[in-house]
Amino acid sequence: MKDEDRPTEENKATFLPLILAAGIAVLLLGIVIYIPLIIAGLVIIAAAIFKVFKDGASEKFAQRKQADEETYPLETVSKEKLGLWIFLASEILIFGSLIVSYLYVRVSSGSWPVATQTHNVFLGMTNTIILLTSSLTMILGLYFIRLGNVKALKFCLGGTFALGLSFLAIKLGIEWPALIKSGFTINSGLPASSYFVLTGLHAAHVAVGLVGVGYLMFRAYTGGFTSTNHVAVENIGLYWHFVDIVWMILFPLFYLI
Repeated sequence: MKDEDRPTEENKATFLPLILAAGIAVLLLGIVIYIPLIIAGLVIIAAAIFKVFKDGASEKFAQRKQADEETYPLETVSKEKLGLWIFLASEILIFGSLIVSYLYVRVSSGSWPVATQTHNVFLGMTNTIILLTSSLTMILGLYFIRLGNVKALKFCLGGTFALGLSFLAIKLGIEWPALIKSGFTINSGLPASSYFVLTGLHAAHVAVGLVGVGYLMFRAYTGGFTSTNHVAVENIGLYWHFVDIVWMILFPLFYLI
């Protein structure tokens, strides 16, 4: 058997998008049917993200070029980056379908609670500022590591992690308990169930993002990044910005309109 015909790690890596999709499916199934499955889904997603964002992963995707063979059509885009964009596209479809369903139900409903009277706009705005700031610190972290400033990268990653953790603390530790105490629970009707499902799914993505940022911090403190070796910072940063953009859509939908 020729070397190129043997199964290698390169071939296995191409299954990562499917693993990510499976993790998302298990997560959604847990939200709808069986809550403990949420943990299983998060574990699958976190494990796959660690694999995708590992430095040097792009080398595992690299194809051996032959002069007389057709080359990869997107040579300027690493397969690691392409896999990330495919994953984000699937995430857009998931959130997009849920948001469109929410809008349809809300428009079709004869009555709907007034957003500003149901939800704490101040807490929602605070979390919005927190996430926007966390995106800024992530961008600055990438900027500094490109300059070779590892110390500044550590500071920015620490800031991003702290801000993301603060978002979850406000959402899950303050806001949700207050809503549940007031009788606004996931079983109290469509307004509540749609709110908890969408914001809960988003919070789960923030949690996964924190796992990714934690991984970056570990690599930064163990000398894993340089000015020429920081692919993971860029890729996890893209995921983090996506999570922030989703919140920029959810905030006005639930808190202002």
